[in-house]
Amino acid sequence: MNLRERGITVGDLLIILIIIFSTTIIINKYKNQKQSSLNNIKTEIITLKSY
Repeated sequence: MNLRERGITVGDLLIILIIIFSTTIIINKYKNQKQSSLNNIKTEIITLKSY
C-alpha cells in the first residue's frame, strides 16, 4: 500500500508534528547555547583589558 492508495493518516500527521517540534526545540537550544558562549568570551576580554 502506498501513500496515494491509503491517504495521509493521523499517525502520519503525528510523526510529522513530532519531527517538526523536535527539530525546532533542538535548533533553539543550539542558538541559545551559541549566544551564551559568545557573551562569556566578550566579558572575559573586557575584564582582561581592565587590568
